[in-house]
Amino acid sequence: MSKGPLPAGKGAACLTCKGICPGFQPHSWRKACVKCQCSQDEHAFISNNEDDLKAMLYMSLLPEERRPVAGTEGSLYRHKQLTRQLPAYDHDPAYCHSLSEAELKVMAQFVKSYKEESLGVGEVALPGEKSTTKRNEKISQEQPDPPLTEQTPDGAIESPVSNETEYYCSGCGQLAAMDEPVVYADRAGYERLWHPACFVCGECGEALVDLIYFWKEGALLCGRHYCQSIRPRCLGCDELIFSDMLLQEASGHVWHKEHFCCWLCGQDIRVECGCDKRQTT
Repeated sequence: MSKGPLPAGKGAACLTCKGICPGFQPHSWRKACVKCQCSQDEHAFISNNEDDLKAMLYMSLLPEERRPVAGTEGSLYRHKQLTRQLPAYDHDPAYCHSLSEAELKVMAQFVKSYKEESLGVGEVALPGEKSTTKRNEKISQEQPDPPLTEQTPDGAIESPVSNETEYYCSGCGQLAAMDEPVVYADRAGYERLWHPACFVCGECGEALVDLIYFWKEGALLCGRHYCQSIRPRCLGCDELIFSDMLLQEASGHVWHKEHFCCWLCGQDIRVECGCDKRQTT
């Protein structure tokens, strides 16, 4: 059996309670604070990740309130989106609560499959750059020495002639300015491109943090919504369920069987426990 560590960040301030919560105190298996009951991603943990050059360029093209500059609202937004869109327990069993050997195998295959088939990182370039590069690569494979330039009647060498192609955003459908960077997603094909502000999850509509996307059936998704479109997610602990030991309500909400319980005392929610405020999440 695997049993991951408690959530990191003990004592971190709650961004929702703003001074009311004394600091993050992790529940033994819920991704939440036992003091204020706000989720783990509502607390101001400090990320050690640094944006690479692509992410920095992408950031500069985002709305100002979404730019992750240290000490700004945008920085807090990026932190929250990282933990929300890409929870560690969706891909690393060390962060999961008590997986059996069978569940570990199912999870490993699940992660291997999406890494091979769906996961990608957006690429920032000017409109047409990526599609032209791919087209030239194909030509070079078919013709070892393709002409890369054109000659004028007097023999002078000129740069390749532009074909005046127009490029449209796959998100909003609007024309992409030729002098402004766009985002490409390799798994979608280089005939598609997005304005930076349109490179969002097709389910939640949030900007895809650090350009990390999952491609499924013609749509961009964040990690969270891709994973839970394949595997059920427990409403109690927020982890994906890799076994048949689950409980589903008519509403569609799903739990590990042992997590369908009162937030306060842990009693099965189907049994009266006497708590003044019964909660399952």
